[in-house]
Amino acid sequence: SFSQWPSSRGLAATRDTLLVREFGNIARQEYLATGIRLALHPMADLATEPRWGRLNGTFGEDAELSAAMTKAYILGFQGDSLGSSSVACMTKHFSGGGPQANGEDAHFPYGKEQVYPGNNFDYHLIPFEKGAFPAKTAQIMPYYGIPVDQTDENVAFAFNKTIITTLLREKYQFDGVICTDWNIISGSKVDEARAWGVENLSPLERTKKVIDAGCDQFGGENNPGWIIELVKTGAVAESRIDESVKRIMRDKFRLGLFDDPYVNEKEASKIAGSNAFREMGEVAQSKSVVLLKNDALLPLKKGTKVYAHGMLN
Repeated sequence: SFSQWPSSRGLAATRDTLLVREFGNIARQEYLATGIRLALHPMADLATEPRWGRLNGTFGEDAELSAAMTKAYILGFQGDSLGSSSVACMTKHFSGGGPQANGEDAHFPYGKEQVYPGNNFDYHLIPFEKGAFPAKTAQIMPYYGIPVDQTDENVAFAFNKTIITTLLREKYQFDGVICTDWNIISGSKVDEARAWGVENLSPLERTKKVIDAGCDQFGGENNPGWIIELVKTGAVAESRIDESVKRIMRDKFRLGLFDDPYVNEKEASKIAGSNAFREMGEVAQSKSVVLLKNDALLPLKKGTKVYAHGMLN
């Protein structure tokens, strides 16, 4: 029922930050109308490894372009500041997914290592430095991978205190919510826990390591018992849990979820997928088209017949 837009790479191909911000603004209105208040995007990762399977979610390999697109995207969803008409963005994946060894993906144990050919770790920070942080992204999600030999221990981002506290909290002064990627503690019915670098630790020990690293929320986990046990035994101070609870609750208050959490169902069907929004999506799709090769075909000569596959009209 929503309007249809290009993928992130398609939006980047337009080179039009105003259009990307308008996309965010329209998507915000459609999300808001249907009760969605948190977006697990944009992906500020860089497509520097062409074999990586998640390139379609990125704005490409150019860090400066990605930064500009990330900033416009977040401003469209959140506005200049988070408020009752905003949709909060959880920008991912800090400090940059993408440079996976052999192009594999960190969802799987054979793709858990992130390598940085040319020693370009800092290059992957640019979309956050110049995009997500200036746009005041409400939340951040670290990736599954291990930043190999970039910190004092080879553990995945969410378990890595150097990444979460030293870099994200202290250097960049980020005080928003940090939510881990999904199922890094206990796994799921589908596969094992993606606890890369700390596979030898128990779920309780992994929970403590994530909290000590500086994260606030566990993606995809539903067992609060480990946190309760850590607090009861004194392994984690209750004041530390309060810090994270305050960050999470602050976003909910800013979004107005305690004032008016409901939507108008009749209005939702008028707003989501409206003709005006669909027309803008079509404009963006047209602007995102990239000509890769032209063998003396374009511009088309008068009388040329063209077959367009899959077109509805």
